[in-house]
Amino acid sequence: MSLLGNIIWLITGGLFIGLGYLIFAILFFPLLPFLWPLVKYSFAPFGKGVVRRSDLNKYKKREDEDSVGNIDGASSVVRFLANTLWILTAGIIMALAHLMAGLLQLAACILIVTIPLSLPNALANFRMIGPAFRPFGLVIVPKALAEEIRIGAAKQNLGI
Repeated sequence: MSLLGNIIWLITGGLFIGLGYLIFAILFFPLLPFLWPLVKYSFAPFGKGVVRRSDLNKYKKREDEDSVGNIDGASSVVRFLANTLWILTAGIIMALAHLMAGLLQLAACILIVTIPLSLPNALANFRMIGPAFRPFGLVIVPKALAEEIRIGAAKQNLGI
């Protein structure tokens, strides 16, 4: 089902949004390895979810482990600077692109009888505004794993 959703996503405007991410990732060439998962996610968002790196580390029960080539394992200052640079340049543009695309697809859903096509894409655009605005410190995982990580983090925060 996610394959069909991703095909419809690409046809109804996801290709242009993905190309926008790719262009910004190339412009920020030193950050390209860290932005590449976001670029892939923007081309095929269905079947994937976004979780915070800290929640993933809690889920793995190894908070001190650092993977190779991962800016999120760097200090919080580097993450803050990368997010600030991204927000001031590409983050605002891509978040507004997702907002506009989502509103247009929602209007198409209401005005034209294309609910099966437009509504999931509009919701996907709204869901991608957060990662578009602040991508560093986030991890893209399969949707079932993302839900499991969120439930585990919520249980740990509640002390259950």
